[in-house]
Amino acid sequence: MPHHGRRRNLKQTIHRFRAKPLKWTSIDVQANGTTQKVRTNKHGYFTCELSHDIKNPGWYPYELNWKHNNKGFNSEFYLSDEHETGVISDIDDTLLVSHSTRIMRKLALMLFRNAHTRKTIPYLTNWHAHLKDLHETEEPKDFFYVSNSEWNLYDFLEDFFSINELPKGVFFLQSLKKGLRDFVSSGKVNNNHKLNSIEFLLKFYPNKCYILVGDNGQKDMEIYAIISERYKSRIKGVLIRKLPYIKNERRIERYRHRIEIVGVPFLTFH
Repeated sequence: MPHHGRRRNLKQTIHRFRAKPLKWTSIDVQANGTTQKVRTNKHGYFTCELSHDIKNPGWYPYELNWKHNNKGFNSEFYLSDEHETGVISDIDDTLLVSHSTRIMRKLALMLFRNAHTRKTIPYLTNWHAHLKDLHETEEPKDFFYVSNSEWNLYDFLEDFFSINELPKGVFFLQSLKKGLRDFVSSGKVNNNHKLNSIEFLLKFYPNKCYILVGDNGQKDMEIYAIISERYKSRIKGVLIRKLPYIKNERRIERYRHRIEIVGVPFLTFH
């Protein structure tokens, strides 16, 4: 049942954080009628480039197969329009109520709630409305979610986004946690992860502009200020959610000035 109890949710969370990476494994990647063999590294990751003749942007299927226990995995990759405006958004407390700055509340939500019982932020319509404001009255189609959450939570996030009909997008998460000892530090702020992921997207799509979305609870404003200063011609706006339990107006105004002085619009929402 989707609304199962706290005990089962706890078991699922423990299972996620006991996941082990698939190290040094040969994998067949099948997409667009072609197959390429790759090998995972010591962390279970791999990269792969496949040629294609697809002309229309959108989501397309791919399949992974490996010999160990005859396992397989089906998913989708996203082909973006090089010139379409993209949204780079945080997740925790920007879209998903997470209490990232309140450690005990954050852990309680992770341990005892699931994708059906976790909540989106209040006034989610404000998020959609401001995206349209920064994109000439139309909501962008390309979404990239850069979060300090780890890959252990990918299945939860995928379900949460689907259940709440949030815009489908590509996830950039932190490295897989390797045990329950790491669980307490889940979601720990890592400036390099967000900054590096955003710069990767800017370089991967050199003709693409972006809207940056986050909140005033952790380091989003600092990171977005750095990005706005480095790539001011490609940032269409910065959108920050003001968390109701954090009062830091002076800090917000300081970053507003820093971002707007380079010509990038800065908006806040609740």
